[in-house]
Order: sequence, then structure tokens, then C-alpha cells
Amino acid sequence: MPKPSDLSYYNWETQHSTSNSTPNFQVIAENEGGLLFKNKRDRKVINVDPKSLPGDNSRRIEIKTTEYIQVVIYDHVTRRKT
Repeated sequence: MPKPSDLSYYNWETQHSTSNSTPNFQVIAENEGGLLFKNKRDRKVINVDPKSLPGDNSRRIEIKTTEYIQVVIYDHVTRRKT
């Protein structure tokens, strides 16, 4: 079950959304285009709009489950400087 401490989630039953910045990601909620996450290490932005591409080095993975209406994971890869 999602927790209020998670980066972001939307509860379909209560229609309540929660988002929290973390040591790795900044939540950009006041964006005209919708919710965005900015990685603090590489400063790349992840767009969670399902009609848009997620962004550089990111991919959107939808997981089918009978336990939840929708589960989506965004995988973002950062590169270490050499």
C-alpha cells in the first residue's frame, strides 16, 4: 500500500494525492503541464503525464495488478561522472 512518505501517489478511492521531495528528487507540482520530478543529481526532469515521454534516461512502466486500479513506476538512470 502506498505511504504518505512515498515520492508521490494518488489514491483513487479518496481522490487524494500526495507528493514529497526526497534527497534524490525535487517535486515540481506548480507546473502548468502537470506534475514533474527533477533529479537532484543530474538535474533531468521526469514528466509523469502518460501522454508525454517521461524524459531523458527515464522510462514509464505500467504494472498490471488485481490489487490496485493502476500501478506505474518511473525508472530513471543516472550516470556517474568518470
